[in-house]
Amino acid sequence: MTSVKITLFQKDLSQPVSPEQRSKLSKEKSDFLILPLYFPGGGHGSPESLASRAKTFLDEIFAISEVYKGAIFGGGMFRRDEEGKLRFSIPIIQNVVLVDWYDVKELSSEDSPAIPGSGEDSLILGGFRFGIFAGKEIQNNTRLEKLKSEKINLAFHLDSVSDNGTDYSQDLKNYADLSSKYGIFLIRSSGYGLPFGKKKIGRSLLSTPTGVTWKVAETEQEKEIIKTVNINGINGLF
Repeated sequence: MTSVKITLFQKDLSQPVSPEQRSKLSKEKSDFLILPLYFPGGGHGSPESLASRAKTFLDEIFAISEVYKGAIFGGGMFRRDEEGKLRFSIPIIQNVVLVDWYDVKELSSEDSPAIPGSGEDSLILGGFRFGIFAGKEIQNNTRLEKLKSEKINLAFHLDSVSDNGTDYSQDLKNYADLSSKYGIFLIRSSGYGLPFGKKKIGRSLLSTPTGVTWKVAETEQEKEIIKTVNINGINGLF
């Protein structure tokens, strides 16, 4: 088993990264930086119009990569793939290079003009193997069972939580229960704002097989927070 350091950035979805935040990120010596869904771009516009600005949004993540030296799971943005198909994707960036895209497989109604992805559920990067979930994909128990069967006990959840969804305490319990059931460390980075006119709140957290060990307070659901967590007990590649 090994340890991993992960930085979560709970973000105002409509605002760029400030110079002060860039400076703070440059000092974070973590393996991964996890950004929330709909950042950058904030979901202001239609999926098609947002896709036309994908290069500009990607440049925002590259700018973070210039100062932050770990791998970045850079939010969730609409884009056109090589065949011109509309996708909702998470860019994976390191050293100012686009390593890959994770195309979201289970889309919300707002994302539905995009075509679901069909790639792998788990990735290998930086010597770690982990699962990746976007939005409601975390509700897919089959995928969690697969990670458990493959002895993968680390997963990133890029999210944006509805303000009229599950209440705070129940939300924490749900994640604690998932971590306990599947023996997995779940890292959720959640943004806040009004993507597609629907209010979202930040509920970033780390849940472990023994419970939720870090979370934003209920009073911090609309606050930008950069937090690095150190996790011990991650299963190795083999």
